[in-house]
Amino acid sequence: MKVRADQLPQQLNKNLAPLYIISGDEVLLIQEAADSIRRAAQQAGISERLRFVADAQFDWQDVINENQSLSLFSNQRLFDIQIDKMGEKHTKALAQLAQSLTPDNTILLTLPKIDARTQKAKWFTQLESQGVFVQIWPVDASRLPAWVQQRAQALDLSLSRDAASIICERGEGNLLALSQELEKLVLLHGAGTKIDAEKVAESVADSSRYSIYDLSDRLLMGKTKDAMHCLSQLIGEGVEPNIILWLFNREAQTLVDLLHAMSSSSLRQACQAQRIWDKRIPFYESAMSRHNQGTLPYLQNYLALMDQRIKGLDGPDLEVGFRNLVMMFCGFKPVMTELDLPAY
Repeated sequence: MKVRADQLPQQLNKNLAPLYIISGDEVLLIQEAADSIRRAAQQAGISERLRFVADAQFDWQDVINENQSLSLFSNQRLFDIQIDKMGEKHTKALAQLAQSLTPDNTILLTLPKIDARTQKAKWFTQLESQGVFVQIWPVDASRLPAWVQQRAQALDLSLSRDAASIICERGEGNLLALSQELEKLVLLHGAGTKIDAEKVAESVADSSRYSIYDLSDRLLMGKTKDAMHCLSQLIGEGVEPNIILWLFNREAQTLVDLLHAMSSSSLRQACQAQRIWDKRIPFYESAMSRHNQGTLPYLQNYLALMDQRIKGLDGPDLEVGFRNLVMMFCGFKPVMTELDLPAY
């Protein structure tokens, strides 16, 4: 059964399905949908949660065995499985998992964006037929101000249409950034406050901190020195490494998608297809002038090493690794990285 994200709370109030699939590329909405399912599982009496992050080296047999075994601690368990990049290994395992669902367990699958062709694959239709598929769609640019106003209302803020438009322009369509702007307004002005355009402009002017989106601008424009300074500020302010890595991953994947699209269209057309705002297109034009089919795979492989390190596995020193990524984005490959070591 397929439901929209805004229909998920209603479905969870009716009953807890044995399987949930969340797919999309809006990080904030995906996280919130997953959190609502976890809360519903807890309210249904499921106290044991098994967390799995399935990368290229992941052993799916552990999940299969656990799913078929009985828990010593509770009657029901939540299998919380995240897959950041689909592959044949994962689809085969999911096909096997679809044939071994039990009433004792609830499975939450968080997947990357699944296209229409993949949704027709046998492994996917088998899973969807036994549970709930939550497809996360981007919020259309024309609906963003209304989305921001609704979000503000949930935080007990009264936001004017003009104020919402300014916040949308600053966040450039990124829902996580928009949400952070609203939370900052609550801290600055308190709940129950009426926020107009002037108050929003003042909060923007008074903010001296860098954001990860400032880093994005500098990376895409190839401003190495400024990007290094921005990175140092973010690290010094205690921004979580996984948030910084998320930004690098997002921009790298966007460049890869643009490169593929440019085989049959112009860069501007490719940017428009990716829903990149017009005023952001020059940033990606600059980045694409420095990257190609050789640089981007190396960049993504290094991002995978950084992801391993953040998850507690072997990988580069985080601060050195992030500096290497800045160099790569700005068009300067480091002399040598862990990828160049034979034994790595």
